[in-house]
Amino acid sequence: MHPKWLERHMRHFRDALYHLERGDGMAACYNAYVSVEALLKGVLGYSPYGDLQKVGRLPSLLKRAIGASPPDVEECAECLERKAFSEEGARCVKCAELVINAVYRMLESSSSVP
Repeated sequence: MHPKWLERHMRHFRDALYHLERGDGMAACYNAYVSVEALLKGVLGYSPYGDLQKVGRLPSLLKRAIGASPPDVEECAECLERKAFSEEGARCVKCAELVINAVYRMLESSSSVP
C-alpha cells in the first residue's frame, strides 16, 4: 500500500473522531467515509496521485479488497455510502471502525507466516 493512502486514511479517521466529539455529525460522517475509502483504495493498489478514472462505491471496493465479509461489515459499507453527508456522526464512525477492523484483520491474516 502506498504510504499516502495510509496517511489519508488515518488523518480522515482522526478528523471524524474530532468532529464527532464536537457534535458536527456531517463532518464526522464525511471524514469516516473518506477514511474507509482511502484504506480500501490503498489495499487495492490505486495510485494516490492518479487513477481518477477508477471509481467505485464503498461496498464494491470492500468486496474487491477483502472478498466476502460478514453481513454487518457489508451493511456498514452501504451505510457509509448512503450517509456520507448525513448528521448521524456516531453511526458513521462506528461503521467506519467496523469496516476498518475487517480490513486490518484481512491484512494481518494475509501477511501471517504459517
